[in-house]
Amino acid sequence: MTLIGPIKVSYAYYHCKACGTGHSKWAGQVELIKQELSPAAEQVVALAGLLTSFREASERVLKVMSGMKVSAATVQRTTEKAGERYCNQLEEGQQEGPKEQWQWHRDAQGRRCAYVSVDATAVRQQGPGGKRAEGRMAYVAMVYNPGGKAQGKRSQVRYVAGLYDLPTLGRLLHEQALQVGWANADKQIAISDGGAGLENFFRTYFPRAECILDFWHAREHLVQLGQVLYPEDEQKRIGWTEYASGKLKREGGRAVRCWLERMDLSGATAEQKEEHRRQVQYFRNHEHKMDYPRYLANGWQIGSGPVESACKTVIGNRLKGGGMRWGEREAHVMCNLRALFLSEPTCWTTFWHPPPAQTYLQN
Repeated sequence: MTLIGPIKVSYAYYHCKACGTGHSKWAGQVELIKQELSPAAEQVVALAGLLTSFREASERVLKVMSGMKVSAATVQRTTEKAGERYCNQLEEGQQEGPKEQWQWHRDAQGRRCAYVSVDATAVRQQGPGGKRAEGRMAYVAMVYNPGGKAQGKRSQVRYVAGLYDLPTLGRLLHEQALQVGWANADKQIAISDGGAGLENFFRTYFPRAECILDFWHAREHLVQLGQVLYPEDEQKRIGWTEYASGKLKREGGRAVRCWLERMDLSGATAEQKEEHRRQVQYFRNHEHKMDYPRYLANGWQIGSGPVESACKTVIGNRLKGGGMRWGEREAHVMCNLRALFLSEPTCWTTFWHPPPAQTYLQN
């Protein structure tokens, strides 16, 4: 099956009487051995299965795109096979894209700044016999070079995504970062929402990076405290929250923590005192990642919006459709393949058209 429909191909086949094996050199060179799709058709079918449901890709998308008539099972098998091949390459140490030197975005001090970020999102699972199983958390990690509308530049990004443990994720993300010149950046910055284990993750795999806690997650803790302090007075609650949030951005986490500690709680309830204690402890634990006045003065990003958006685009838009449930391995390979496709275009192209030194013949 090709992009222009099914064709028949005749080619020479050679058999060795001495060893009893056979081969066809030409068929191996054009990758026609043991597969029902031509290389170009395989890529298009996998792409269709990557972007929409396997059934819709079969019944609508591929017919419109090329006139190909393939079953939903073929779309699924082809897409997952490509994902398996890519996962195997990663496990063998082969990276998704070519090695290149990004021209890192410069901050207010003229320093070249490189960014990494990590987040997780739930993927519904399907157990044996089609039964619903407990969901799994899939990680999405990214190394990126933020662009700017004022400079007319687009952001550069490479993703790593899948049902990984943090050590494996860290190794893969670090390798991707080195591929694009991470070590040459003047300033390395790691942004996260402060999830469990993420700071240690960055300290281990990106020891030179300055860790920043997402401003909006820090602000949400002030919102929660305001709701408990002023449960019946919306105007006071909004006023207090806006003042506290502004103080956090203008003066940083340490100043907010000290301000909270000086609050008069003589007339507070036990619930209010407990919530106050919890939030003071939160700021004490994370204030070293909340120097927002300095970050903003340097022109650095202070939000984890890029990776939160990536959770939706890389995983949510394809794997979290209505009623979708996935097997563990299927979810993993789909996450990986979507991460490949949504990274820089050169990554997808290199996977399907590797440099001559990486090509091989199949017997």
